[in-house]
Amino acid sequence: MRLISLKVVSLFSGIGGIELGLHQSGHTTEIFCEVDPLAKAVLSKNFPGVKIEDDINEIRELPSCDLVAAGFPCQDLSQAGGKEGIDGSRSGLVKKLFELIEKKEHANRPPWILIENVPYMLRLNRGKAMSYLTSVLSELGYTWAYRTVDARCFGLPQRRHRVILLASLFEDPKDVIFSQDHSEPDLDGKPSVVDHSNYYGFYWTEGLRGVGWAREAVPPIKCGSSVGIASPPAVWSPYEDIVGTINIRDAERLQGFPEDWTNITTETGKDIKEGARWRLVGNAVSVRVSKWIGENLSQPKGSISDFEGELVTKTWPSAAWGYGDKKYKVPVSKWVANTEQIAISEFLNHPLKPLSARALNGFLGRAARCTNVNYSDEFINSLERCKDRQLQKV
Repeated sequence: MRLISLKVVSLFSGIGGIELGLHQSGHTTEIFCEVDPLAKAVLSKNFPGVKIEDDINEIRELPSCDLVAAGFPCQDLSQAGGKEGIDGSRSGLVKKLFELIEKKEHANRPPWILIENVPYMLRLNRGKAMSYLTSVLSELGYTWAYRTVDARCFGLPQRRHRVILLASLFEDPKDVIFSQDHSEPDLDGKPSVVDHSNYYGFYWTEGLRGVGWAREAVPPIKCGSSVGIASPPAVWSPYEDIVGTINIRDAERLQGFPEDWTNITTETGKDIKEGARWRLVGNAVSVRVSKWIGENLSQPKGSISDFEGELVTKTWPSAAWGYGDKKYKVPVSKWVANTEQIAISEFLNHPLKPLSARALNGFLGRAARCTNVNYSDEFINSLERCKDRQLQKV
């Protein structure tokens, strides 16, 4: 079967997670659009020769292409963000994408549109964002399909759920999005249950309402904490009685990038600081997810089923498909592949950076006041010992 190679226009490009995955599956990015100067520097280093536009608001006409990729800003749609929704100043920029498409005659519009964002948008304001995205796509003549995907299904030990929305002007996107389905394994465990042979990932900046607990994995890598500082996830080893944060180079690998993807020198001759690198990596799209999409676009496999499920009415499910004024729930999992899992204890190439006594004391204080999470005594006692050892070094 002949493989299909698509020409891609990238909007809200970030550091090129979508585009690298598409490139690895045989597609070519013709142009980027990214306003962040540090992200632009990363793109320039890793995609030499590809034009980069500065600001989507300055683009007057969408270049001719086969696919538009748009991992638009999530700040207003994230559970950890301002929750202003699709009308927020950041996430609302996706409307510019549709304005550019609408300017083109129907036959000249891009055949494919790929959109990525956080799953909280399916619930925020009763799914207003997804209602907007799918209704506009339908008005523009596109058939659409979306699915919530867990990046762990590709073997990387990071629990990262993202909504992948694919729309097509002439084809059926469900043949791409719903071509594979696997049972979701029970991987996370609970903070109250400890196996000494495992590593456990958690958010050390949290503690009152939850910690993103993950067994032999880390919770989603974030662009920063609520106070605007880099907040790499922590990893606890009960056997070694240590707790520390992961290295930025391992974080890049957890997102599917090569190590040191964001380790660059800007035009001003300065290296990107580590805090900024965490922000760039935390905002990125998982390369493995976009590679999976690209492979299915190159060689469509067909939908696993013609079953359309029940009509979506009031709430948005984790997966759906639609055209015109029709929309249907699709009963599939978040597990689109079944790659053998790599434990975080085996994945890390670089040593953990021990948490400071101050950081540990802050977490332990929040954990002591927490009523939603039952922490094991082993976990709390180990962190107390780690704190004491750090204080002895002072």
